[in-house]
Order: sequence, then structure tokens, then C-alpha cells
Amino acid sequence: MRTRKIIFIIAFSIFNLTVTNTKAQDEVDNSPFSFGADFVNRYIFRGLDFGNSPAIQPSFNFSKGGFSMGAWGSYAFVSTPIGIEADLYTSYSFDFGLTIGVTDYYFPGEQLRLSSDSIIAPERTGGYFNGDNHFFEINVTQSISNFYMSTNYGAYNLDNAVYFETGYSFKYFDIFAGGGNKAFTTDGNFNITNIGISASKDVKLTENYGITLSSALILNPNTEQLHLIFTLGL
Repeated sequence: MRTRKIIFIIAFSIFNLTVTNTKAQDEVDNSPFSFGADFVNRYIFRGLDFGNSPAIQPSFNFSKGGFSMGAWGSYAFVSTPIGIEADLYTSYSFDFGLTIGVTDYYFPGEQLRLSSDSIIAPERTGGYFNGDNHFFEINVTQSISNFYMSTNYGAYNLDNAVYFETGYSFKYFDIFAGGGNKAFTTDGNFNITNIGISASKDVKLTENYGITLSSALILNPNTEQLHLIFTLGL
């Protein structure tokens, strides 16, 4: 009951903040900087449950031409072993639909140890300048019209793990499927971990500002878990 009350208060606060900050949004419409935040009932990443709790996920981005860099985080409402994440990323997108980037996944105050019998095993130790708390990944995505394919390679602390994903956007919904090995599966072998369908809707609150509501149904065949995700995005 306490968790539901917290969720309601945060959702109401986000709605109120959205309505009262229209003028500020107008001033940054032409800026290369953008920012936002999502409220999610569950943080599911590539079919894996990160945090086992609702979370608020802020973001900050700078874009100029095809170049982009920024930060993204996730903060669980309930204390969990991996409930806090703060990532940095950079990428470049070409006119023919190819995007190449690097992501630094960082878990504050936690050293995450990979093992064959557990997706992620946490150990509390160190801080931001402890290299064991960071996971670097090279990301390559090719988009052709409504279709995309992505390859992600764990270059540091991910034991050369790979994750592949493909998806297609229809008029009213999107479908996607992905799989990986090592850190992404229960036994370390390559498996499908992320099959789903999602849909979103933009809700206009004022003439110049609105929110995005989205939902996704995600199945992880490897862990045999089904997730229904709701996102309120600013």
C-alpha cells in the first residue's frame, strides 16, 4: 500500500510539473540540449528485470547534426541490489540510417560480478572511479524505413557478451525480438531473451507541451518471465 501511495504522489507531481513548465519548454525548443524523465512501473532491459521495482528515469542529451551525447539514469523507488544506474553515451548517425555509439553503464556503489549461474551478482564496493562498477558496450544500429537491426558488443567488464535485436514499427504498434549470451542469459549460452510488442500515444496537455504514454508486453523465454510495462514520459 505504501508503494502504491508513493507511485501516485510521483505520478501526480510529474503531471503538475508538466503543466506548469510550458514556458520553460518553449525557451529550449531550439536548443541542441534536451532533457526529460520517464516513470516506469518496472525497469526491463533486454528482457531482464533491473531493480524489481517502479523507477524514475531521467535523461539529458546534446545533439548537433548526426552527433549525440548524453546521460541516462534509473532510480528505483524501493531499495534493491541493482536499483540505481547512471549511464553516459555518445553516438553518431549517418544519413543512410547507420548509428554507431558507445555506452558506459555505471551502477553507483556496486560492483557487478558476472557468473554463469546468475545473470548479475552484486557486491557493494567502491564508487564512480572504480573500474569494476562500469560496463562499456559498442552499439551499432542500422535502420531502413520502419525496420531496424542492432548489434551490441560488451567491450569492457561484459566478457565479450553480445546482444542482437531487430524490430519493425507498424502504424499503431511496434514489434521487436532480441537475444544474447553470457551476462544476458541464465546459463551463458546464446538465447532469445526479449520478445515483445509495444504501443505509445502522445497526450497534448497544452498548445506547446504534452506527455507520452506507452505500454509494452515483453516475454523472456530464457527466464520464462512475462512483463507488462507502463511508461509515463515527459
